[in-house]
Amino acid sequence: MAGARRSTRILTVVVVSLTALELGLRVYNPFPFRVRGDRIVLPVHQSYTISHAGAIKLDPVTRVRKNSLGFRGPDPPRDWSRWITVFAIGGSTTECLFLSDGRTWTDQLTRRVNALRRDVWIDNAGLEGHSTFGHLALLRQFIVGMRPTIAMFLFGINDMKLASESRLDQALNPRNVGAAHRVMTFAADHSEIAAVAENLLRMARTYRAELGDGELHAADMRTRAIEDATRDRILDEHRAQYLGGFAQRVAEIVDICRKNQIEPVLVTQPALYGDVVDPTTGIALGSVAVAQATNGHVEWRVLELYNDVTRKVSADTGTLLIDLAREIPKDSKYFSDWIHFSNDGATLVGDVVFRHLEPRLASMPRP
Repeated sequence: MAGARRSTRILTVVVVSLTALELGLRVYNPFPFRVRGDRIVLPVHQSYTISHAGAIKLDPVTRVRKNSLGFRGPDPPRDWSRWITVFAIGGSTTECLFLSDGRTWTDQLTRRVNALRRDVWIDNAGLEGHSTFGHLALLRQFIVGMRPTIAMFLFGINDMKLASESRLDQALNPRNVGAAHRVMTFAADHSEIAAVAENLLRMARTYRAELGDGELHAADMRTRAIEDATRDRILDEHRAQYLGGFAQRVAEIVDICRKNQIEPVLVTQPALYGDVVDPTTGIALGSVAVAQATNGHVEWRVLELYNDVTRKVSADTGTLLIDLAREIPKDSKYFSDWIHFSNDGATLVGDVVFRHLEPRLASMPRP
């Protein structure tokens, strides 16, 4: 009897505590996650201040503001139909969360475009961690309804990392989920506690996959030898299991854009690692250790498999390609880590993107 009363008291305390926590999170949630259940939740009018103690390639403090859409850049013009409107869509290398407002490659692109013509509006719709699964969800949930003139897509790195993350991204497609995931999604859609728990699990998976931002310096680099047989096995695994699905998603992105009178632009993923010597540090970037078990040579070979898919879809569909992977030099002054851009890198990327878009933008009549 005493045990039953004790269990009842414990259960009552747990229920009251969870109810209080749920109500508190509904009033104020200190975790502004971008995904809730299977829906993208954009961080409208949020501001971030991020410190980088001892930073060299990044500003010591970066300040980021999200606009009324939840993206980086100016609010959309009221007379939307009278503007050429452009969304840059991608993951963290598009969002550039560790670069301050005014320093991202989309900011540099905007400056260059505005010198050409003043009726072009550009917004940075990059969302850290998003792969083509997320881009498709963003397209369907937000972008299609706005009908921009152009949508640019920079992708590759997050799809390359799907070897252990595929179930997370496939959750965006209800046809690919099981009963357990549907239960979790329902809970996250209806409970702040469940939503926080789900996103903390997503964050943990991301950290384990080593997809975070930060500075990389010569002193941090070490070498790692990879046998040819191991390299070939890794490449074959990506060819057999992931490239086909990636190609389908890239083609679907182009198709959705075209069906909704949006001009797609495909952008390949650059990276610092590869079979070259870094001109800034003198380090051979092919032999350096990258990720958990590869080196610069192998990682670049894998990433180029995905970039080749993007190039092929571009050629097959007649879609404009901006091949950043081949145009951005492998020089550590342009990268804060293996894939994310430094301030100098973002400036260079904006210039390269502008050079490819300039003829198209210059020829467009005023809407």
